Amino acid sequence: MMKKLCVLLLLTVSLFANAKEYTFSPKDVPAMKQLLGSGNLQPGDAVVLKDGTYHNLKEINFTGKGVSGKPIVWRAENPGKAVISGKLRLKIYGEYLQLEDLLFYKAWAIGHDMIDFQGEKGVYASFCRMTRCVIDECNDPQKGERPNEGDEYWVGLRGTNNRIDHCYFANKRVGGLVLQVWLSADNHLNNHLIDHNFFGERQPYGGNGAEIIRIGHSWSSQLESRTIVEDNVFFRCSGENEIISVKSCHNVLRRNLFYESAGGLVCRHGHYNVIESNTFIGHNLRGTAGIRIINQGHTVYDNYIKDVRSFGLLVRVGVYERPTAETDVKLEPLTSYHRVENVDIAYNTFLNSSLELGSGRGEKMPRNVRFAHNLFAGQTPDLKIVRADEVLPGFLFLDNEWAFSDKKSLSSVSYEQVREGFKPVDMPDGLNQEEKERIDACIFTVGPTWHKALKENVNHIDTNR
Repeated sequence: MMKKLCVLLLLTVSLFANAKEYTFSPKDVPAMKQLLGSGNLQPGDAVVLKDGTYHNLKEINFTGKGVSGKPIVWRAENPGKAVISGKLRLKIYGEYLQLEDLLFYKAWAIGHDMIDFQGEKGVYASFCRMTRCVIDECNDPQKGERPNEGDEYWVGLRGTNNRIDHCYFANKRVGGLVLQVWLSADNHLNNHLIDHNFFGERQPYGGNGAEIIRIGHSWSSQLESRTIVEDNVFFRCSGENEIISVKSCHNVLRRNLFYESAGGLVCRHGHYNVIESNTFIGHNLRGTAGIRIINQGHTVYDNYIKDVRSFGLLVRVGVYERPTAETDVKLEPLTSYHRVENVDIAYNTFLNSSLELGSGRGEKMPRNVRFAHNLFAGQTPDLKIVRADEVLPGFLFLDNEWAFSDKKSLSSVSYEQVREGFKPVDMPDGLNQEEKERIDACIFTVGPTWHKALKENVNHIDTNR
């Protein structure tokens, strides 16, 4: 047994010792493309781009099989100095492949996804990573910046166990998403990780289809994705009213900072998602929002929402019940709003932000929603309950705190159930310090440190905390 282990160890060491580094310049594009798509790269190999602009790469494949601890790496020799621009369709597929320190500037998609984590249909990426890269000003010049003038996605994330981290994305103007997590019926347990990225400015688009991240689609919304989105910054992401649109099940969205972004974190479809320890700072700008809840089984825990203009929390009524294996999705379509049920909303802080319960058209009232140990505070309370006699029986209000300068504001609430679930308190000490710590934990850990625009945006947030 010991002899076999020694032989295996020697083979492994020999394999890694033979790892090679291939260096290319902009004049070597054909040879680089051939190597990246050949499938001949070995674990530990590196494809290195010298400084310069790599224009109109068009269709390019990055494939191979690395191993844990020894990925196949495609990187810039000097971070940010290898610039990829022009027409591009980059397909990443295989195992343990890694993009590092590349700058995608004024590139645009051939077809739909500029960067796609699959080869041919159904040939996916697994354990692949995109790290310390920048995608900035990547808009097809032939497409407009308003609805129905064309769209494209920057990153289509497919396959399983892939990671996008410490990247910078900004200045998307044409329609389409920055990052789409794709699900399929036979490959939906994604287990992706999207972390420590800086999502920069996205101007208002004027219609649907300008989310920053979407996890799934309506047609796949009843499937599990198990994607984690954590420790990211969303800075002035104002393309539309959904910054993150969750359309699948069992995802975790935690410790993200939403700063001056006109939109919210929305559980649009899907169930059993965890919304935890996120921070929303709106500065009372138009369209800024917090968390919108639709569907069932969600946990909304320890979020901090301050000075948002639209809503701090919105719990919508449903139009249909949740589809099951026994029901017909044509009768209860996946594109519609399903009843909110079995949702836990606890230990959150809402400062100068509204609570909106029961809004929207539909007759499926929220059911078994626990609203417990939350702080609702600020200058004046903004509590909106639509059709209270029908909506409130679905809520349990328990041990919440109400901290407004007008001590009589709680007693003036006309809903006894709400009054009994809150107690008036003085504004707690330490909220400013908590806010500072939450923001600091995000802004100093995100993005590629080499990118100048990242530093400028982080400095703006830091200065205006």
